[in-house]
Amino acid sequence: MPKKKKRKIIIICVIVLFVLLIIGRVFQLFMQSQEPRDITSVNDFNDIREIVEFNGCTYIRMASSSEDGYEEDIYIEFGQDPIEEDGSTNEAQYDNLTSQIGGKIRGTNFRIIDESRNIIIRLQFENNEVSLYTINNDPSYFEHLKTEYQVSKFQEDPQTNIQISSNVLNAIVNNNWSASNLNLGSMDSTCSNYDIYFDEGYKIRNIYSRVFNIIFTPNYQNEVFPGIRTGMTDDEVQSILGNATFVGEESGIIGYKNQQFYVFFNDGEISIYRNDNDYDTAELASLIEEYNNSGDYNKFVNDVTNMWQDYDAYTKTSDRVSIQYTLKGITINFNVINNNGITVYKNCKGQLANQIKNGEILANVYTNFDIDLVFANENNRVQAEYTLRSPPLINEALDTNDYIVAYTQTDGNAYQDVAFYSRDKSKIDSELRDLYVNDLFKLDDTNYIYSISGRGIYRYNIETRQYQTIITGNETFDITNVTNNIIYYDGTQIEVR
Repeated sequence: MPKKKKRKIIIICVIVLFVLLIIGRVFQLFMQSQEPRDITSVNDFNDIREIVEFNGCTYIRMASSSEDGYEEDIYIEFGQDPIEEDGSTNEAQYDNLTSQIGGKIRGTNFRIIDESRNIIIRLQFENNEVSLYTINNDPSYFEHLKTEYQVSKFQEDPQTNIQISSNVLNAIVNNNWSASNLNLGSMDSTCSNYDIYFDEGYKIRNIYSRVFNIIFTPNYQNEVFPGIRTGMTDDEVQSILGNATFVGEESGIIGYKNQQFYVFFNDGEISIYRNDNDYDTAELASLIEEYNNSGDYNKFVNDVTNMWQDYDAYTKTSDRVSIQYTLKGITINFNVINNNGITVYKNCKGQLANQIKNGEILANVYTNFDIDLVFANENNRVQAEYTLRSPPLINEALDTNDYIVAYTQTDGNAYQDVAFYSRDKSKIDSELRDLYVNDLFKLDDTNYIYSISGRGIYRYNIETRQYQTIITGNETFDITNVTNNIIYYDGTQIEVR
């Protein structure tokens, strides 16, 4: 073969090989682009377009911002509307996209613009930290969307005409729910804030000298309402009172309300709360305005609790406050993740509720107008009690065949709020009179031994609810074991007689 021809063939082969290599590399890059990538941070995105499309949105363009104070305008179309027809929001998509873009171009003030939805998101930085984040100039855009939706759908719950047959309930209602001057019978025990009248068949929780909740148990022998007793099924109740206003899908409760009270039925019990109409929220609205101007939540909390002392839940630590007024339909939470401020529920009445329903936007005020706080409280109570009496694991060291022992333990492993719950409610619940105890041991199926440092060692009988002092003194009373009626403590021992 001539050299010239041979050289030409070699050149052609090299060119073909080079082209094949280029095609192979292009194909490889194409296939890689089709494979999902693990995204662990904003640094894994090549550009803003990738972030937008990764979040299920449509990228349109970027341009220098037309608004003073901002450097970039990012035009997109979100994949979802801010709020759905059922009232749920797509806040997560909007927040995720904004935070990811902010992380990618940290320190650059920008706007995200969706012209099809008339939405402008603004994000500003100060010292590389977010100093402003608004949607349509509203820092609580989604909360206000939810409020507007809830107000548009708000309907008062129907009132059920329920006459009272129970002498006890009549006496409470006629006494304006005051807990004083009531002949309730013989109280057998107190447990979890309830006074228990076991033989009479009811237990009552009083808050600030008024009856908050009365629960009729199957031991109650009389009608509570005409034709309605404890122990009846939901179908039997509804055949008399009609379809339930409240239905707890998970708890199994059904309930009704009228101007005087709420009533709930579950597991043969009848639980009744007063329908509180003796308050107005005008002063609360004024206190909220004062707080919004000052930012002093400690003063706000003190002012509210001085005004209303009938809260049914209160937790305060060095950096957190949580208060619940179930009958007023209001909760207050500060230094929490969600709804940091005042939350107003469906059963809230008065000026504050009316202001919100009339479209007035109040900073640090959130709404749950689709939830009645009385119903929510009863729902939670029933579920918590079921879990309490039927724990998944049995504490063999303390529980018995008849009782579950409940408590919390402090950092020092001391026992706090020790209570004894009848598994099937056939026996009387009770709790230790001492809030904190150092050690707790089961002596037998009816007796428990506990100690308090610097005070002594005691025995408690859960059947009779009687206490016995074993020994007192200034010792630490660190109990290591209790066996065969011998208590071993502080390197010594004592016999229980």
